[in-house]
Amino acid sequence: MLTQKRRNLIERYANQHELCRVNELCKLTSTSESTIRRDLIQMENQGLIKRVHGGAQSVKNFSRDVSRHIRFNINHDAKIAIARYAVQKFVHAGDYIFIDAGTTTYEMVPFITKIPHVTIITNGIETALCSLNHGIETLLIGGKVKDDTHAAVGQSALEQIKAMNFAASFVGVNGIDYNGNLTTPDPEEAAIKKAEITQAGHAYVLADTSKIGERNFAVFDNIKDVVVVTNRLNLSQKKALPAKVNLEEVQE
Repeated sequence: MLTQKRRNLIERYANQHELCRVNELCKLTSTSESTIRRDLIQMENQGLIKRVHGGAQSVKNFSRDVSRHIRFNINHDAKIAIARYAVQKFVHAGDYIFIDAGTTTYEMVPFITKIPHVTIITNGIETALCSLNHGIETLLIGGKVKDDTHAAVGQSALEQIKAMNFAASFVGVNGIDYNGNLTTPDPEEAAIKKAEITQAGHAYVLADTSKIGERNFAVFDNIKDVVVVTNRLNLSQKKALPAKVNLEEVQE
């Protein structure tokens, strides 16, 4: 069973039963316990479920605020270190930059306040509010807003992005697979990410190490076309990527 199909099955089962145990999910998917535990870690990172002792709990029973809290606070220290590095190295005075609705890209905003005359364009509601609160010139892309990620998507959003040029785009990702494909669960968000990369002079994908070797349904680009900014990789994580890759590793 493909990873994404298995995780979709796990998510549906958790939502139907509110609580589920690892052994139930092993039987449901005909998969080993170690594989299920890895799935649950990654699904919690994506805000799809909440891990509990011995199993998982549906996030549908949490308030939306709690669900977003989970999504924004997983691997938080690594996200901040990656965001700080990206701003210090790749954002310059007077730049027009696109920051998408990813949780790591969101963490860039406070560091941008030290750089004069930067304009942030974003399709993320939280990113736009954070930018405004820090006194940064902000342009929010309009469109259909997703309930889970608060990202504007759809044809209207795509047309707005395609009418603009950015000095740089900073892109979130859910998984980078062994072939270097950049992936995300939702085709509509994938289309937005593809457009923001195409319209940028330089494109940077911000991803903590939990995203390395992971694969989601929709492919929006390949690692060869971008610079990947991540925290320090171990040997097995480096082997999970293609040999030739534009990689910036951040010391936390």
